Amino acid sequence: MDVIVIGTVVTDVIAGPIASQDSWLEKQRISGITLSTGGDGANQSIRLGDLGRSVSIAACIGKDQAGTMAKAALSARGVDVSHIVEKDGLETGTSLLLLRPDGEQNAFSNAGAHGMLTKEDCAWVFGKDMAVSGPEAPRALSIASLFSLPLLEDDGLVELLRTAKTRGILTFADLGSDKRHLGLTGIRPFLPLLDYFLPSEEGALRMTGAATPEEAASTFFSCGASNVIIKCAERGACYTSAGSDSSGWVPAIPVQPVDTTGAGDCFAAHLIHGILSGLSLRDACAGACKAASLSTLNRGASLTPLDKEALARYQEKT
Repeated sequence: MDVIVIGTVVTDVIAGPIASQDSWLEKQRISGITLSTGGDGANQSIRLGDLGRSVSIAACIGKDQAGTMAKAALSARGVDVSHIVEKDGLETGTSLLLLRPDGEQNAFSNAGAHGMLTKEDCAWVFGKDMAVSGPEAPRALSIASLFSLPLLEDDGLVELLRTAKTRGILTFADLGSDKRHLGLTGIRPFLPLLDYFLPSEEGALRMTGAATPEEAASTFFSCGASNVIIKCAERGACYTSAGSDSSGWVPAIPVQPVDTTGAGDCFAAHLIHGILSGLSLRDACAGACKAASLSTLNRGASLTPLDKEALARYQEKT
């Protein structure tokens, strides 16, 4: 097993682009409505599978049609879904994404099963998969994303990350929306246990009160972070390693995006792939930026496969 991903699985309903929200008519004609599997855990897992990585996902869904469809979609893309938990009385999460002409979106989501993953649901991670050594042990554990798994974060995540670290498993974490308004306090216990922390610029600046990504990274380092990569959308990524001179910016590739949904998850997957492939932090960030740019040229977070051949073709055009 290369990577265990712990995160969310939802159904994305993508509509648009919406020309104007100034006036809502009873019925508006738009160019398309797309139904796809989404959620940070699903998106990241699928992109890792596209790259040929063996990946297993831990997530929570409801016992409903949407959950069945999501598991089938993940499995079809090579993701091990045997550890997705189906819970009675809960609906699989749904996100409604209204696209704007610039490829950005207004997002609306329900409080579905995706946020109900618990320590008990992840008991398998503490057991067989993390206890073994040799070729069967996972090489990386990715939390996609902090703030999206409140029950696990409150009880179990510190222990899980500590277990991974003591067994030499690389740890990664993205950052979701701070719905409980916990701020830096909400992630401080996890930062010393992460090898790579990948927040977005918006989330990093809001959380730290910093004016620049570099200042935000400095705050995260003061809390024990090791490597901080701040995703800055069309400007690329800012990367810094604590205690070294490895820092700088990697530019994004200019594109006219169709849909930016899941670009950050794509970045995370390709960064993990790059690090596991032995690339430097800068080179891994460069590859992740290219992949994230390419991902925005298609509708949906991960409907269009993004394998090595697709990236090579894209590289030839840029």
